Amino acid sequence: MTIDLKTLKCGECGSSVLKRTGLNEYTCDHCGSVTVVEDNVSDRLERVLNQVKNEAGRQLAAEEALRQKLMLRKVGIGVIVVLGIVLVGRLIEVFIESRNPPGERPVVAAAAVVDRTIPTAGLKLGEPRQVLVGNGSSAMPKLLVVARNETGKPLSRAGIRATYYDGDSRLDERSEMVPISVLEPGESAPVLIDMPSGKNITRQDLLVQKLAEPYNAVEGPRMSFSRLRLVQQGDRVRLVGRVANTRKDAAMVGGIEVLATLYDDAGQVIGFGHGYGQSNELKPGAHTSVDLSIARFGRAAAIAAWDYRIGYSTVEASGARTAVLSADRVIRTVGAPERFNPELRLGTEDLLAEDSERFDAKQLELLPLIDGRNNIQQRLFLTELVNRSTDTVALAPGGVISRFSGSKADGTTNISGLAYLYPGERFPIFLEPQDMERITDTRIEWKPMRRAAMPGPRMPLEVKVTGTKAETGSVLLNFSQRFTYKSVEVKGTVKNPGTGIVGKVRLWVSLRDRGGQLTGFKQVENLPAIAPGESVPFQVDVEQNGRDFASVTTLYQTE
Repeated sequence: MTIDLKTLKCGECGSSVLKRTGLNEYTCDHCGSVTVVEDNVSDRLERVLNQVKNEAGRQLAAEEALRQKLMLRKVGIGVIVVLGIVLVGRLIEVFIESRNPPGERPVVAAAAVVDRTIPTAGLKLGEPRQVLVGNGSSAMPKLLVVARNETGKPLSRAGIRATYYDGDSRLDERSEMVPISVLEPGESAPVLIDMPSGKNITRQDLLVQKLAEPYNAVEGPRMSFSRLRLVQQGDRVRLVGRVANTRKDAAMVGGIEVLATLYDDAGQVIGFGHGYGQSNELKPGAHTSVDLSIARFGRAAAIAAWDYRIGYSTVEASGARTAVLSADRVIRTVGAPERFNPELRLGTEDLLAEDSERFDAKQLELLPLIDGRNNIQQRLFLTELVNRSTDTVALAPGGVISRFSGSKADGTTNISGLAYLYPGERFPIFLEPQDMERITDTRIEWKPMRRAAMPGPRMPLEVKVTGTKAETGSVLLNFSQRFTYKSVEVKGTVKNPGTGIVGKVRLWVSLRDRGGQLTGFKQVENLPAIAPGESVPFQVDVEQNGRDFASVTTLYQTE
């Protein structure tokens, strides 16, 4: 095999990629052909290959040098530009100073750096104690500390860090802030700090974190509730109030926050809660409500006194806010909260209604009980709630019916689910005894209710019953007893005669005997929204719990 020494190509495939693999022996990397040459030719070829390698190295070095040269040129240009700008600025300054008399030359004042920090020793901490917050198995251990501001200055977002130990072993550390954005001079506030659960804690070290004043603050009048109720239902305590913007300077206020604290008869803190107004901003004359749930601990102790304070800010047109500092803003009340049945659903607006807005519960009547049986022949009773008013709608009526057999209590039944009850309307109710076969007496605790004048809030609908069919059914109990019962299939339509869409329609269908007494009822589920002029059909199977039915009546709600 031969090799072209002038062009340095493989004689077999023409490739110029040759590699020396032995004495006078060269191998083509492309086709693998091996060529043996004379010694002088071999030396010449080796020199040529080395020249090729050296030339490639020189090209790489030249490219790198060129890149470095370009980089240095750019850096130099940047330095010259910066120096030019500085020089031009200095020349302009000298020119301006030369045109002003010495006494009129402007003086450049350095901005003062305000140190907002306050020594931490001024926030005094009371003796900490471990408490359980919550009920039953969900109760969480917390560390309660009462912090008092004795710095003489308002404190913004003051914080406390607790480090927990088991003997000399450090377990964990947790931090918590005072539950009010600004703690005024002389004020105290309780702080609940999380504790590591499932660990033996023998002691804790408390450290006040960095203290500072608010960035923007101004003195102003204190804010108080125009209406206020402290309500207790079982272990749950709520502070419900209405607050208004009564400032005389027509300023808009915002960021309304409330801190309420409970005390026992020894003055010890036994609960507190923090919350905000439902409206973020209040124009002059406007008002908002606050419904604050208070975390309770030390439930064995009765509530003997309580206080609250309201923090707020003024709001500029730009949206900027300035905290308002108010002296003596803590308002204290001696006395226990109002108590209500835990089963009552007490709405914020129901509790805060003025006397002129309230519905008189004496206008509601619970009709005599009607004896009945369910589909497995267990005893039950039917009754109806009637609005005896002639011109007033009861809004969200509700109450708790306590049942008795002789002097023995037999549980309660909650009246709920109504948005309103119009004059003369009847709302059907089941009373189902637990351990006894008869109910001799009922007592009702009504919730606070509001009223509305006619025509009231309900959108009118036309409900028609188009057909009824008496049926008999059966049910197998425990695979051993079979019971038969009577029911009625009721068909009808609900039409919207108005001009707006009616949604969230609820409909109750009641069966009545020849004397007009209730003998069974059921709520129709899943009625759709109804467009103006349209009607939707309904069909429901109603169990007959009393005497044979003779007629059907309906009651509906719209929201």
